[in-house]
Amino acid sequence: MKGKLSDQPLVELIREVSSKGLSGTLRLQQERVQSAVYFEEGQLVFAASNLRTLRLRAYLEKANLVSKHELERVGRPVADLRLAANLHSAGILTGEQVNTLLANVVGDVLRVVLLWEAGTWEFDERARINESFRVSVDVPNLLREASHRMPLKLISSRFRNPNETFTRATMVSKIKDFLPTESFILSRLDAPMKLAELVSISGLPNVEAHRIIYGLALSGFLTREHWQNAFRTDAAKPPKEQARDSALSTSKFEKPDEDTDLQQFLQRVTNASDHYELFDLPLRADTSEIKDAYYGVARRYHPDLYHLKSGTSLHNDLGSAFARVTQAYETLMNPNTRAAYDSALERARQFKLSAEKAVAAEEPEFEFADGDDDGGPEHNFREGFAAFQQGRINAAINHLAVAARHAPNEARYRAYYGRALAASERTQRLAEVELQAAVKLDPTNATYHTHLAQLYLDLDFHNRAQAELERALSLDPNNATANSLRRKLQKSRKTG
Repeated sequence: MKGKLSDQPLVELIREVSSKGLSGTLRLQQERVQSAVYFEEGQLVFAASNLRTLRLRAYLEKANLVSKHELERVGRPVADLRLAANLHSAGILTGEQVNTLLANVVGDVLRVVLLWEAGTWEFDERARINESFRVSVDVPNLLREASHRMPLKLISSRFRNPNETFTRATMVSKIKDFLPTESFILSRLDAPMKLAELVSISGLPNVEAHRIIYGLALSGFLTREHWQNAFRTDAAKPPKEQARDSALSTSKFEKPDEDTDLQQFLQRVTNASDHYELFDLPLRADTSEIKDAYYGVARRYHPDLYHLKSGTSLHNDLGSAFARVTQAYETLMNPNTRAAYDSALERARQFKLSAEKAVAAEEPEFEFADGDDDGGPEHNFREGFAAFQQGRINAAINHLAVAARHAPNEARYRAYYGRALAASERTQRLAEVELQAAVKLDPTNATYHTHLAQLYLDLDFHNRAQAELERALSLDPNNATANSLRRKLQKSRKTG
């Protein structure tokens, strides 16, 4: 099996070999540079290069661990693993020293070849390593970190179908340094979602969203519907996966009290209306209180503590819940994101106080359809609007997103989805898209123009806000909200 790296990036080749539990050697070449990556039952166990700076001898010289005389004792130049074995058997290096050096060599080789955009590859299942030394490589983390350094254009080219489905995997995470954007996307993926929808709800530019999704899929945290596979074989599961499946079969013998405790935790996360309530903390809590609360939750409910449940729906829900906990912690521990979040909460509270007036003024717009209590778009719109009135912005976004997704030509769904998104600075760009869609679908609705004007005013786009207010007032000269915003805009311009 062979091909070009321009057609099949190395990160995807490694992912496929690992997921299919293959054994053999993946040989790579770019001009005169050659490298080899070795696998045993899907585990990456070694990597080598013909670049002199990436050979074991160069590392020995740099570390000054072996003299030239000692190198001569082990014989003529040989492959890195043979050299390592000779040095160890001769008593020149300890096993620990050899393992450390080889780990450094492998890490540096992989960091170089993972960024190759051109070159060739060939996989030989018959080529194996015969030496006793092996290197332990955290492949999921390796691939995830490699995606952070890959060109955005290359990553986006790997997504050809905007309707491709992604789901959150049930694997146990050993990664402790998730990016906030990674945690956010994982927390949003409670059910299978199309790529275009996942990109939209991320609130990121397309190329940045593609990078995050690609890294999570490569590392196994997201399950992708259609990988562009290079190998046609479907190998048996590697022993570690077989052992995991065996462990799952014993989960039915776990104590029911544990399950009850987890269900109560999941319910608590679901019911929490904001990050502070999630940790049972006041709005003025300091960073030490937030940290103590987070680590208290982690010590008791981190998914890694329940590895015997891996693969069950309960563990899947626990992973989702803890992703939200992590997102809340990261938001509240960063002064800038916390300030933005607190500001959004305050706007939501102000909206809640004036909700009765707003509903009364807009009542003709909310003539809900009958016969839609089964989770359809109208039902989700009702739930989303109610949540928005109560200041539960995340719940509002979730419901309104479903309504807008299933009925994209319904102006009021798009308008209030946009209004909910506008409550957070990180999703205001997406809010503009939704509100503009609502205005386009129903250009004679003064309320929608007013919502868009409010967003532009929040973004300090005064000219755009003025234009939308003029359109709103031309349609409804007595619109109280539009007149209030116009006065606010005039005052802002005077003070600015």
